[in-house]
Amino acid sequence: MGQFLEYVKMALDNIRANKGRSFLTMLGIIIGITSVVTIVSIGNGLKNDVVDATNMQTNTVTVQVNTEEVTQTDVITGEDMMFLQDALGSSVKNISASQTMSGKCTTRKGTFDAYVTMTTPDYENAQYTSPLVKGNYFTESDMESGRPVCVIDEMTARYLFGNTNVVGMSFELAIDSGIQEVTILGIRETSDDMMEVEATYQAMGMPESISIEVPYTLSEAFGQPIEGFYSVSLTAADSENTSQVASTAVQLLNSRHQDLGDTPFMQQRPIDLSDMMGAVMDGVTAFVALVAAISLVVGGIGVMNIMLVSVTERTREIGIRKALGAKTGSIIAQFLCESAIISGMGGVIGILLGGGLTALISALEIGGIHASLSLPAVIIATLFSCGVGIVFGIYPARKAARLSPIEALRRM
Repeated sequence: MGQFLEYVKMALDNIRANKGRSFLTMLGIIIGITSVVTIVSIGNGLKNDVVDATNMQTNTVTVQVNTEEVTQTDVITGEDMMFLQDALGSSVKNISASQTMSGKCTTRKGTFDAYVTMTTPDYENAQYTSPLVKGNYFTESDMESGRPVCVIDEMTARYLFGNTNVVGMSFELAIDSGIQEVTILGIRETSDDMMEVEATYQAMGMPESISIEVPYTLSEAFGQPIEGFYSVSLTAADSENTSQVASTAVQLLNSRHQDLGDTPFMQQRPIDLSDMMGAVMDGVTAFVALVAAISLVVGGIGVMNIMLVSVTERTREIGIRKALGAKTGSIIAQFLCESAIISGMGGVIGILLGGGLTALISALEIGGIHASLSLPAVIIATLFSCGVGIVFGIYPARKAARLSPIEALRRM
């Protein structure tokens, strides 16, 4: 133990004697560790944001067509949804389905491309939809009669009319060759995500697109009647019963459509999607961190070069020590200790800088990112930085240890 401490003391003395050179040697390690810690922390934060957003409504499940067994994609009908509502009763808050079509709408301000969501009344409170701020949503009666009514968001209202006080106003909606004059019943709040998407479109010089929600039965008026949906979303009254609600819904639909096969329907829970997204984010973060870690290899080569210079400069010292009986292992340990300390110090500085950058990014929410420092990344970075010093210090240490005392003294 005493001999090891002596090696540490000698290494620190040599580092202090060559401060500038030692810092430049550490720089590659510092940059590499800082990059890895910061990137992994940002990736960890992005993963948490994505998973939290995916799990925002864990009491919502999607029942969809099992494409491995069924070739039809429009087998969940309006009657199926009414059947599920009656069968599930108070255990489910709402059941909604939707299908998107492309169209054009015309007002005094001009003609705009439109994404038309053909849907059901329960879509008002569907997953990820923003709340109504004016007016009302269309009703079951509106849907059954195929009444030409719609709900739009605030941004769409400004595009079409220049303001948001448009409840009760009408405009022309065209889908393929069909044209209908639809009346606005309600206005949704425009979400921040939609505002960011629209800002991106404008920056790219792309034309504005607007979003409209109408009863799916209105599709008949456009010559494209929707007879069924590929999937349906169910929101359970109690999140603890979400699995039971989903299983029951799948069983009911499979029983109702026995002519399609044994299991024509399947469920997909948001938690499944969050697991998948989390795995994707982990993979992306690992890949980017691996690319950043290349700088650690470059830093390690820098450590090796400086240690080789140190061996050359200290040839006389090595010769005297070996002449006095120092063993080969002692010389190797001395130089390995020095390279490990240089790399370790660079690693500690890199971790501190990476942690500081992570805290700064999280505090300022740069790019909306909530970076989260990863303890495993810190531990791995620490071990890796020390390992770099040892691995890249082996060759210089062995070269120093192999010098013969007579040759070393003669060189000086």
